[in-house]
Amino acid sequence: MPKRSCPFADTSPLQFKDHVGQRELSHSMFAEHYSREVFGLPGTAPIACSSCVRSVDGKAVCSQCDWALCGQCLYTSWGCGALACMLCGLADYTDDEKMLCTSCAMFEA
Repeated sequence: MPKRSCPFADTSPLQFKDHVGQRELSHSMFAEHYSREVFGLPGTAPIACSSCVRSVDGKAVCSQCDWALCGQCLYTSWGCGALACMLCGLADYTDDEKMLCTSCAMFEA
């Protein structure tokens, strides 16, 4: 059975939503700004570590993927000294445990 055709012609008026309520505002792209304005929240919320979800104590980020990291999930590359997370780093256990970023790991191989 074929679908019913549209009963309205092309001349029908477009239906736009012209009322924006608090629900729409709190879920929009300006939700953080709206929350600060209404509830008086501070401007910056604590940032969580991308690896373990602890609060980040500083502004340390992985040099490869730019994720925010806490001090326990942050590793220093043995080759170049860059900061790396566990996903972007490579642990080398040949002599002793050392961490290599992906750039240094390419040259070690």
